[in-house]
Amino acid sequence: MNRYSVVRGLLSVIVAVAISGAVPALAAGPRSASQAAIAPAQAIQAATTCTAGAKACPIRITFATGAYSGQAHSRLTGIHDQKWFVVRARAGQSMIVIVKGAGATRGIVYAPNGTSSGQPGGRVYDSVLPASGDYRIRVTESPMGEGWSGGIDVIVVIY
Repeated sequence: MNRYSVVRGLLSVIVAVAISGAVPALAAGPRSASQAAIAPAQAIQAATTCTAGAKACPIRITFATGAYSGQAHSRLTGIHDQKWFVVRARAGQSMIVIVKGAGATRGIVYAPNGTSSGQPGGRVYDSVLPASGDYRIRVTESPMGEGWSGGIDVIVVIY
């Protein structure tokens, strides 16, 4: 087995771990001498570096069966911090997004079709949805208010 095959195999394991969240059999140790050069712990660590609320790992807002609303909570730690949330909806539904924080906030909603809309905290979005899919919500501290750190809540109503 050449080095390219080892790296390609390891990348497929990392992707599988990132998608499933499960720890693969690779954690038990390398299967061949050529794989011993790549530490399994490094592969697992590389796949689990996703931080909830980061752009690559948004916090999913879910709804109880039959519910019209859902919410999620996180924290901001300063003016340069941002948290990402995501909610799935269908074109033609109406959606309201409310952002509440320990201080002044700003929220922007990114639609699956590439459009975006937002404003300072409170009711940051209230519209009929243009497309079906995942709507990403970015929450930041508002540069117009006093600096703060603390909790944020994102409430989504879809009807």
